[in-house]
Amino acid sequence: MRHIPSTLFTLAVLLPAAASAQDAAATQARRVCEAKADQGGITGDNRATYLRECEAGERLVRGEAPR
Repeated sequence: MRHIPSTLFTLAVLLPAAASAQDAAATQARRVCEAKADQGGITGDNRATYLRECEAGERLVRGEAPR
């Protein structure tokens, strides 16, 4: 029973760090995809679809996609 508070504390410290690393990777993927869409002149609904698909591809490339 004595280890539960220390385990909870450890989780409370580590989880936000992991979440912020994922947010940073998602932001980077978004920037890459927006730049590609800009270069290709993709606009409107096509742009939204392209960004969604591109971000999914970036997650696969970086190994961050759920399996």
